[in-house]
Amino acid sequence: MTTFAVAFDIVYERNCPFYCDNDGFVLTGNAVNLPAGRPSCLILVRELTSLLFTLLPHAATGFAEQQDTVFNCGGCTGLIKFRLGELAEESGEQTVAEDDGVMISGRLDAISLLELLQVFHMHQKTGRLLLDVPAGQGRIFFREGALIAARFGEIDNQEAIYALLREREGHFDYIPGLSPSLMEARELGDFMLILMEGCRHLDEAEEKGTTAEEKEEPPVMSSDK
Repeated sequence: MTTFAVAFDIVYERNCPFYCDNDGFVLTGNAVNLPAGRPSCLILVRELTSLLFTLLPHAATGFAEQQDTVFNCGGCTGLIKFRLGELAEESGEQTVAEDDGVMISGRLDAISLLELLQVFHMHQKTGRLLLDVPAGQGRIFFREGALIAARFGEIDNQEAIYALLREREGHFDYIPGLSPSLMEARELGDFMLILMEGCRHLDEAEEKGTTAEEKEEPPVMSSDK
């Protein structure tokens, strides 16, 4: 698998709780390398995960069209603006991953499966999302951003997606490309309707968990005689 890596420099900062002017970070196909000694901002990691899909098609040209672009991260009370740094301008290694290579890897505690699905849909990705979570291993398949198949243990398709959405910890790998049979497969249904139904399942599971915890609490003994 060839290497994808792009560097950014912060050119403006206002009330950011973590980063300062002139800080830099590097985005690769499977990680975000942040300034030494600084915490990982989950909002920035999510922004960069989405940005990765935008930059990948331009890696072979050295990101010529993005050289003057200023990117923003303002999902909290602060704001930072950043642009391409020296690595993107000078390194000749920023090439797109091969079709059979892992393009993106990460942890579900850094970006949720719900957010990942929306990113892949928005960027019309075609490939496989492999998930390794405490409850087992799952797979979700996309064609141009549409959901076409899923498997989690013995569960298939929509029900597998609903079950996987409940997993908050684990590791994921995104691998581009599909087999010819999957390229011809029918979509599971409307993407947003599936996600909305998945969110409803999540809410119901959380409500059941809260109710169960309340029932398990021991009764409070009165001190009155």
